[in-house]
Amino acid sequence: MGAPLAIAAVVASVASTGIAAAGAISSAHAQSANANYQAQVARNNATTAAQNAEYATQAGQEKAQEARTQARQNQGAVTTALAANGLDVNTGTPEQVERTQRETSALGTQQIVDSAALQAYGYRTQGTGFQAESQLQQAEAGQATTAGAFGATGSLLSGAAGVGLNYVKLQQLGVFSGGGGEGSNVDTVSTF
Repeated sequence: MGAPLAIAAVVASVASTGIAAAGAISSAHAQSANANYQAQVARNNATTAAQNAEYATQAGQEKAQEARTQARQNQGAVTTALAANGLDVNTGTPEQVERTQRETSALGTQQIVDSAALQAYGYRTQGTGFQAESQLQQAEAGQATTAGAFGATGSLLSGAAGVGLNYVKLQQLGVFSGGGGEGSNVDTVSTF
């Protein structure tokens, strides 16, 4: 092998090592940027879930208030109908009818409140999951950068070792000195 070709092989090995290291760093930056993006998406989703929980609570309170108003109207209609028929609304069956009406209305209103609370709880739980995802992605972003640095360092060290070994082999073959050096027997030198 001529000296120019040997030198070109060493240069190509150095260039390959540099490209591998740059690729590892670039890949790490891309992974880190993606993890940061995913963390922000999870934070946004957590915010939306918290807002949805608040909206569900407010909507439940409004529906409960509407149910209470409707119940009072129904109660008034029942009392009016009983009194219009000449019944004493404060005793006996008419009083029991009114009490049952109140209890049924209260139960319906409580079901509305409970349903809204359950829905809000679901949104809060979802938000907690999104927060955890955000923290996980944030940690991954930091680790990707570190992993890229280690990968680049490993590529550089491996490439340097390979270049050094190839240089020694070529030197033993006498490529750089114009003649065969110590151990110039080609049969004892492995190819690179």
